[in-house]
Amino acid sequence: MGGLFLLLVLLLLGAVVVLIAQGSIAIPIGEVTGILTGRGAGSEINRTIVMDARLPKVVAGLLAGSALAVGGVQMQTLFRNPLADPFVLGVSSGAILGASVVILGTGGVGWLAGLGVLSQLGVTGAAVAGAAGVLVVALGVARRVGDPVVVLVVGVMLGYLAGAAVDMLIYYTDPDRLQALTTFTRGSVRNVTWDELGVIAAVCGAVLGLSVFLAQPLNALLLGERYAGSLGISVRRVHLLSLGSVAVLSGVTTAYCGAIGFVGLAAPHLARGLLRTADHRLVLPASALIGAVIVLVAEYIAGGNGLTTTTLPLNSVTAFVGAPVILWVLLSGRARREGR
Repeated sequence: MGGLFLLLVLLLLGAVVVLIAQGSIAIPIGEVTGILTGRGAGSEINRTIVMDARLPKVVAGLLAGSALAVGGVQMQTLFRNPLADPFVLGVSSGAILGASVVILGTGGVGWLAGLGVLSQLGVTGAAVAGAAGVLVVALGVARRVGDPVVVLVVGVMLGYLAGAAVDMLIYYTDPDRLQALTTFTRGSVRNVTWDELGVIAAVCGAVLGLSVFLAQPLNALLLGERYAGSLGISVRRVHLLSLGSVAVLSGVTTAYCGAIGFVGLAAPHLARGLLRTADHRLVLPASALIGAVIVLVAEYIAGGNGLTTTTLPLNSVTAFVGAPVILWVLLSGRARREGR
């Protein structure tokens, strides 16, 4: 187990350094390492590029990937559905709707650019509220119906409804405000500044820390709510804390990084497959590391630092990871039901 976590940490550190080094102006990896460790840089220009232009985006991608992965683990346990994740169940779409109401309803032209601190917090709060609304509806359906497939379909429909509402807002909005929203809905960590990163780090750090204390109660929930209650665990409290943390993580990452799909679905399954256990004390940190690696590698492929002449939205790349995982979960579940 220790060797696997060490490997994941090394992969993450390697992804951070390589992503910072590559770009329209390539910087030697040795120099990047020297700048990050405080040993100085051969060029002040390179130091400015690393610290001011690239490092905030890389750290934002790391935090977003970890947050979405941890949210995915909690949702899959709470919904008892291996296909649950903030993107698939429409939670990210709800966050986009909440944020879009504030973005398109303010006088600012750019995506979070030009907005004051209060307006930024308004966008974040609206995104969290939108994510929480969808989560409450989806959980209500899950507890009433109990069929994972029905819950999945309801989540997809909620996502479509939220998307339709955003389209209606766009239709009646000043065209000058739409370009930023287009970038926002497709997922990107390229516009994150140090000030915005401070908000992301503070919120995600606090909520990710909370997930450590939820690991043991979530383990008990794997065996059913009645069993967890017999151990003295307040199931209602665990539900509220988990749903609240998922809503906050999804809302904050969506408000500042846009909708990044499939990370919360793929990372937990990859973590369980590598660890060969469902113990949340191990799965949660492993998923966080894997989610961070997925987002950083996706950003590298998408050309986020100018590696290519054009850039792709993160969703276009993360879908290549998430879609095969969905197919694998569906096919393996069917094979087990048929006794193969």
